[in-house]
Amino acid sequence: MKNVFGKIILVTLLACALAFRPGDVLTDLKLSSEQVGEQVFNQLTAERPVLGLPSESRKIARQLSASMRVASVRALYTVSRAYVQSDDFRTRYDRWMRSKYHVDAGNMPPVEVSSDELRVAQEAQLAQVLATFSTMTPQMLSLMLPQQMATIQQQMREADAPTKAALTRDILVLRDIQPLATANPSEFKTRYLAFMKRSLTQQMGQGREAEEERRVQVREKVEDYQHRLAMYRANADPNLAIKKRLSAFITLAESVDFNAETILQGHKTEFVRADYRLQSAEWKQLYRLGREPVLIARDLARGWLSELN
Repeated sequence: MKNVFGKIILVTLLACALAFRPGDVLTDLKLSSEQVGEQVFNQLTAERPVLGLPSESRKIARQLSASMRVASVRALYTVSRAYVQSDDFRTRYDRWMRSKYHVDAGNMPPVEVSSDELRVAQEAQLAQVLATFSTMTPQMLSLMLPQQMATIQQQMREADAPTKAALTRDILVLRDIQPLATANPSEFKTRYLAFMKRSLTQQMGQGREAEEERRVQVREKVEDYQHRLAMYRANADPNLAIKKRLSAFITLAESVDFNAETILQGHKTEFVRADYRLQSAEWKQLYRLGREPVLIARDLARGWLSELN
């Protein structure tokens, strides 16, 4: 008889366990694990998270008995914990965090080139250009003058006053040496190469000034990126957000007065106390859910928070 009684208890416990399986409870609430996971992700990432469960699920939940609401809370807790421990959640959360702080690969600042490296590169380039020009005959160099002067005149149309004055001087120099191409080719080549060296050196100097301005901007971007990267690293662990939400929920749950009186005003139920009417939608939502499931949820949150701490 004792053995039979033990079997009856075992069967009863098994039946209860099966009755409160998370999957079954979610099915009863017309919810999927994906929907619960989406709500959990929203709670951890949204600036002002809201509970966006389907209206049918909310309607079913309001019709549940207190014991079934408790079972539902436990089921949702189990599914939520499983989700935040999944690789899918961790990957998605990290992707969201990188996007939030703009620290993905596409937002990395460019590698900065030092002033010395730029100067050496420019000097090498200048030497190479002049070496190429020095191998050309005076006649070949003279053929470059018309296009070169046309280019300078085009630049003058869009230049500011100081730049236009400098370009005007260049035009005058080229016009002055142009006749030497036939009258004294050797002198023409010497003066033309000197002009090109001076002109290219000035251009490279202007380029270094522009590069220095760009370098300042790059340094600012690097500093900003390093700051954002530090913020990302300091907040990348999803457990930080989980602990924050759990603490907020515990505080909210403990503030709810489940003995608060209500009155019917027209077609709407209102709290008797005016300050309760001003409470947040989340506070009122917990009030409607009822003492037992909310306190169970609070205790589960406390246990989870204790583990994380």
